[in-house]
Amino acid sequence: MFGTTAHQRTTRPVRRLCAVALTLATGLVLGPSTPASATAVSDEAVQTTPATSFRVGTFNVLGADHTAPGGKRKGWDSGVVRMDRVVSILDDRDLDVVGFQEFQPPQAARFAELKGASWQTYPGLNNPAGPSVNSIGWDASVWQLLEARTLPIPYFDGVPSRMPAVLLQNQGTGRRVWFFNTHNPADVRGPAQQWRDAGFAMEVALANELRTTHPDAAFISLGDKNDRARYYCSVARGADLWSASGGFVDGSTCSAPTNGAIDWIMGSKDVFFNSYTRYWNDYVARTSDHPLYHANVVVPASAPPVIDHVVVVAVPGLTSTVVNGFGADLAEVARLTQNGASTTNARTVVENTGPDANLVSLLSGRRVFPKRGGHGVGQKKALPSTVHASAGQYVSSIFDLAHNTSRRTAFVSSRSQTELVRRSWNRKSGGKDPYGKDDGTAKIDSFKVKRDDAVAVAWWREKIARRASHLSVIELSGVAKAGQADGYTGPAYQKAVRKTFQRIAAIRRSIEKQSVMNGTTLLVVTGTGGAQRTKGSSTAWKQSYRVPMWITGPGVAPGSDLYALNPALTSPGKQQPAYSGTQPVRVGDVANLVTRSLGLPPVPGSTMDPYQRFSAFDPLTVPGS
Repeated sequence: MFGTTAHQRTTRPVRRLCAVALTLATGLVLGPSTPASATAVSDEAVQTTPATSFRVGTFNVLGADHTAPGGKRKGWDSGVVRMDRVVSILDDRDLDVVGFQEFQPPQAARFAELKGASWQTYPGLNNPAGPSVNSIGWDASVWQLLEARTLPIPYFDGVPSRMPAVLLQNQGTGRRVWFFNTHNPADVRGPAQQWRDAGFAMEVALANELRTTHPDAAFISLGDKNDRARYYCSVARGADLWSASGGFVDGSTCSAPTNGAIDWIMGSKDVFFNSYTRYWNDYVARTSDHPLYHANVVVPASAPPVIDHVVVVAVPGLTSTVVNGFGADLAEVARLTQNGASTTNARTVVENTGPDANLVSLLSGRRVFPKRGGHGVGQKKALPSTVHASAGQYVSSIFDLAHNTSRRTAFVSSRSQTELVRRSWNRKSGGKDPYGKDDGTAKIDSFKVKRDDAVAVAWWREKIARRASHLSVIELSGVAKAGQADGYTGPAYQKAVRKTFQRIAAIRRSIEKQSVMNGTTLLVVTGTGGAQRTKGSSTAWKQSYRVPMWITGPGVAPGSDLYALNPALTSPGKQQPAYSGTQPVRVGDVANLVTRSLGLPPVPGSTMDPYQRFSAFDPLTVPGS
């Protein structure tokens, strides 16, 4: 699906120490961990929770009593025999967490024999609360149990049946996620809608409670709900959840998924589902009377929760040398430096230091060369018809993710070459929308190329005065134009730099004047390529690949250095490092900082900061850090 490709799954992460288990006022607590010292802050502790990817499924495995002697499923293999197939299917589909329904004791015991300590289940068999025919299982090399409870959901004739909820922590990233699993009653013993409705209401209450008590933990609900649209609209409305299989709620309108399944994977809005699959073949049909449903999940990296808007100002032709030369003489540079996180030693992409290649890297989080997963813009002198044509595949952008989640987007520049951006993400070339309501294929709501920077900024200021965009990208090209005419050193170039920062100040003041944006906007100002030689390649020229970057806004550590905030990155001195080895801050890192700040997953296909580790934030402002 265009714009929704999930990141490739990595090898299993190494087990690491568990964080403190936060406990609900009621419920069973298992395996509490010891809190770490609050006084020792290591390099790793500075890093906030990165994006977390995993695969989750729900599987009604057909209880053993159905196929035992005297059961209604004559000719079927026993539950124990079928459990061997269940394990084979789970291994084949590479699942990390599964909600099991009709997971009866003989099947649970066989599962434990086959998986040993590599998987854990709750309630499972060996549990103080006793066994349950509905359990949640997880890969113990990926997840660690922090907390568990059961909820008495009405089953046949309203008799309560214990349904599990577990708080798991990903051992590779530290991300915490609540998983809930239910089996609501069918009508096989008489009308059971009232009991299903009661169970749905309890599920909504649980989801809302857990999101309040554990605001940094996502919530995922699994199970055989024995209901379709009624279930979806109940929990999607009541708990602000969405489904891996589609559907949306928009005001009074509820549009349930059209696939008709009674088995569900639902999640809170900080959970992003990709590659939803109904897995059904002859082998599964000999295992259970239900398909296995699974989905890839991405939970974005944590960010300050008050950021609702991002404004990126891209300045091609801006060199670190000229910025360092001005020093505190440029009032807006001093203000950006004092109020935010910055560096004058960021880097362009390696293959091309020009404005087109680096603008597309900023938007996509990709390098240039397509054979290495790049966007392709800049590998040839002539611009392509679209970014996708140069890459040989659809290239998702920050505009895709923002627009697909019903956020307004805008782009304005004063350079005609940026029409490439419009051509690549317009109604004709943009990808499908996989999230909630279909917001269409045109990913940029407002797009303009103006004659100069002054008109471009004026257009944007007038635009946000009427209705603020959640994501704005503004390219100011006056510096590059003056540099090309003046050699990047003369008075005309220096004047253009001064003028550009005056316009950046005007952008900042406009943000402050809009009540909806003031205090909720992340402002990123970055060079997108420095000086360019008039003849020959500029890729090995320090003045070309070395650029400045400033980030200000809610949660940003004031007066901080971006390299100090990101110890995994290394300031490269005067060099332009290749993509192997320790990396510097790059222009392309902005893409997933943008998505992270808006509570969105990494840009699909991005190769720069694909786990959203790049940060400008004070860790104390980020939930779960």
